[in-house]
Amino acid sequence: MPVVLPPGAGYLGKSRRRISASGLVTWERCPRQWHYRRRIGLNDATVPEMIIGLVVEDALCGLFMERFEVEGPTPGISSWVNYSREQSGLSKITATDEVIISDINSINNWIYLVIPSLVKEVQRLLKKRWNEKNWTAIGRDISEVKDERIETLLKGGIELQLEEVENCFNNQGGPYLGQYRATGDPFTVPAPCWDEEPVKPGESSNRIANSGFQTDKPVSAWEAWEIARPWVKDPRVAEPQRLFHPEGWAAGEMDLVHRWDGKIRICDIKASAGTSGYSTGLANQLRFYQWLWKITRTHPGRPEVGINGGELSGLEGWYLNGPHRKNIDLLDEETLSSEASRWNLIHQQMTLSGLHPTHLAPADPAPWVTHAPGGKALTVEDEEGAKELTCERCTAVAFCDASPEKIRSKALSALTSPEIGNSENLLKELIPKPPCTNISSIPRRLNVKGEVKGHWGPLSNHYGEEVRGATIVVGDTIVVIEEMGSESFGEIPAGSELALLDVAPGLWRGMTRLYLDEHSQIKPVSEVEDIEFTRLGLIPTKANLSGQVVSRGGTNGVNASGKPWSMSTLHIWDGESVVEVVAFGSAINRTFEEIRVGDQIRILSAELGWRDGVPQVRIDQRQTRIQVK
Repeated sequence: MPVVLPPGAGYLGKSRRRISASGLVTWERCPRQWHYRRRIGLNDATVPEMIIGLVVEDALCGLFMERFEVEGPTPGISSWVNYSREQSGLSKITATDEVIISDINSINNWIYLVIPSLVKEVQRLLKKRWNEKNWTAIGRDISEVKDERIETLLKGGIELQLEEVENCFNNQGGPYLGQYRATGDPFTVPAPCWDEEPVKPGESSNRIANSGFQTDKPVSAWEAWEIARPWVKDPRVAEPQRLFHPEGWAAGEMDLVHRWDGKIRICDIKASAGTSGYSTGLANQLRFYQWLWKITRTHPGRPEVGINGGELSGLEGWYLNGPHRKNIDLLDEETLSSEASRWNLIHQQMTLSGLHPTHLAPADPAPWVTHAPGGKALTVEDEEGAKELTCERCTAVAFCDASPEKIRSKALSALTSPEIGNSENLLKELIPKPPCTNISSIPRRLNVKGEVKGHWGPLSNHYGEEVRGATIVVGDTIVVIEEMGSESFGEIPAGSELALLDVAPGLWRGMTRLYLDEHSQIKPVSEVEDIEFTRLGLIPTKANLSGQVVSRGGTNGVNASGKPWSMSTLHIWDGESVVEVVAFGSAINRTFEEIRVGDQIRILSAELGWRDGVPQVRIDQRQTRIQVK
């Protein structure tokens, strides 16, 4: 089964603390880089390459969801193109040509017939997504991405998939031919198809035999295409389509899963030739999927009908510019178990990074390794120089106290405007002036005591996640306590007077909040000694900060109740520390949206909030004031 239900609520796929394959790759490149990039969400300026791969992958997966006509010609248009257009409120386009699917060549003819419209739709989406970005790289523009480049990438993915179809045809349809002919796709989680209803994680498929399957005849090209279609992420399904660790601390999202030959091959799509240093992470990424696949075969939330996976026989990277198929060796059981223990330890280190200003993941850059086409690593002659190349590409090279002085100075110079003069003047100018304080002075954790009242039960937080909450009371003072994220804290012990230790202070909807996570504790006050407590009425909930804007971002989605939400973010740096500032919904006003990277700003009376264990300053549309220089 390619996907499983997340533990707890169904919308748990966005935790910054859950270790993912891409997060693991970033950590192994440099843990400090992971902290800035993943833990506090610091972005890079968007370049075309950041969105090309995503859109091309969507187009290819949409193409692999196609089912040809059984009788008569198949129109020369991809269903994904019209689905994508409809999502943008545009009308469908109609095909001017058609192909009768009779052999492998005719499949090839049909695919190349639809490529022009695929390229056109990819280009439309690239422009749309580029224009939606609030921070793009200077000197770069999406117009530099030519049709020929997109066509090369699409053809590369198509060529690799057609190899699968031809192998399936030459192997008489593989071991599942009879089951496809009798009942349709036999797998617990079927390969999604435009002609059939989407299947959500945990749901049983209602798939039945398709009339296109023959009986007691040699396998046809139509059947080979249908059987060889891989599992891909279905764009019609809003829920996370991932492998989730049963305990919730790890998750992975695969691109393709091939199952037609009786075994399992997990494939990852790369919209490149594989020549950069980023290709180093492919092996660990795919082996992380190998581990998740193995431990989720007995997941209790899986559907009961159908074939639940099979033996994992291969891991592949598909480099579209070539194309190149890179095979990654599977780890044996002993090595995989050792790696899983190491990943668990990494996850524990991740959760601790940033809990306090001095608790940052270590700066330990790996050497930057260039590759030959197809992801073949080349020898590193100068290891120290290769590590400096990794630092040069880091999102936070200007803010990291461990980056090489020459590289850090260069990055600081790029942040310094001409009127300031030099980076030393910039650092002096960024020193906070009253009423603003240092970012590092934001209170991280505190201890309180009182009587916990109310049922420790469900409520919806501002991300739409279902969390548990209650209140703590001392005299006439009442403060809401809630989990920092879904299922991030256990049960509350019984007792009339309790001590809440290592809880995070904040404010939401005008009410003081105390957030609990796995680092928090609740004990009877009688069991606590030598602890300094904060009075409930003196809990800090506001922040006055200043600094230079060094990152912009934002996202939107639909919460667990089906309501849309949106957030816009920026990060400010005060010459010492970086913090995320976020505006939700109606708080995203013109002033906030017009702030650009390089601006110096003061934020007065902002709300103190938290995201996955680290501070997050939030804009209150009524009380927060923003001054932009």
